[in-house]
Amino acid sequence: MALLFFRVVVSGALMTHGYGKFMRLLEGNIWGRTHLFFNEEISMALVVFTEFICPMFVAIGLGTRLFTIPIIYMFMVIVFDVHLEDPFTKMEKGLLFLTSYVTIFLLGPGKFSADNQISKKS
Repeated sequence: MALLFFRVVVSGALMTHGYGKFMRLLEGNIWGRTHLFFNEEISMALVVFTEFICPMFVAIGLGTRLFTIPIIYMFMVIVFDVHLEDPFTKMEKGLLFLTSYVTIFLLGPGKFSADNQISKKS
């Protein structure tokens, strides 16, 4: 039950950040940030996928470890690239999400998850 609670709470919190970006993307209100060789639209779509879609799967425990990988990568970029020179208060939220999703990745989805239900039927 603890892993279920943790997955749902952390993913719900992350989805609140992703929802606003998702709505901006649908409205065509694209930000001016890029990542690697991607343009602004693709970069924002990847962030929306990572902050809104991936946490949905993590919350229900479907493909949990797979869907934590993009989230972990994104928060590594946020903490160690975007906010590296900023004060701790600017990177604190990123560090909390990063450590939370690394923990979920290491512990797995737990007993109460779609992944566990699927593996039982196999």
